[in-house]
Amino acid sequence: MNSFFQLFLVWGVLLVFLLVLYVIDKVNVIYQGYSSAEIPATFDDGLFGELAGKTLWDAMSGIPLPGVEPKHVSNLKPHYEPILRQHIEQVFMEGYSHGKAGTVGVPTNNRQIPTPRGSVVSWLPMHHLASLYQAGADFSTSTPDDVLRIQQSLDQVTGMIYARMGLGLGEPYSATLLIHPVSSEADAMLPPAEDAPAAATPAAAVPETPALPAMSMAQSPEPEPLGEVLQPDLSQLNLNRGTQETPEPAALAEAEPSPNEEKAVPVAA
Repeated sequence: MNSFFQLFLVWGVLLVFLLVLYVIDKVNVIYQGYSSAEIPATFDDGLFGELAGKTLWDAMSGIPLPGVEPKHVSNLKPHYEPILRQHIEQVFMEGYSHGKAGTVGVPTNNRQIPTPRGSVVSWLPMHHLASLYQAGADFSTSTPDDVLRIQQSLDQVTGMIYARMGLGLGEPYSATLLIHPVSSEADAMLPPAEDAPAAATPAAAVPETPALPAMSMAQSPEPEPLGEVLQPDLSQLNLNRGTQETPEPAALAEAEPSPNEEKAVPVAA
């Protein structure tokens, strides 16, 4: 009886211990669910399926992969070309920015490339990456004599990549990448075209005033004050009109000779 009781007690303690562990685990799960920050969901491009990173590179370059049909790979190559182009451009611009800042390093093989349907992890071999990155770094501090060398190096490595993929390269990358980008800080300081002040528009050409002959200080007239207009003093004129006597009609009559009056004619002696 004592042994049975002891065995029952041991099993009871074991069950209680397991129950406590289960409750603690559930509490931790609930706590983590409420306390963890929301992480934005990332959507992978389902067009390529399981092909991503180095596996995608190997499939596009013609290496046979188990479970991947060659026809499916050929159908995906037109969709892979924009991903490859973005990867090449990003590596070149990364080398350009690091060369400007003087912090040249080593690029990574994998890069997350956005697509209209989500994103795809792209992968490039290190020897191609190093050439693209170095071309961007050299172009950031290049002189006109170095441009031809950088152009040849960039077109050569991109041509090799496209030939490896079996893709046609129409316009060389040097035509679009070997252009120094304009600083966005200077453009941000300029006002937009519709909000530009009127003074910014070029003024109309004003005809030049003919030069006046030089005058000495004594001959130069004193400038009249601006804004003052001389008004005639009409008070004196009104006073003169008021004080002036108007001749009477009788006086006018005496002054004027009568038309019937005969003039005296002097008689000769």
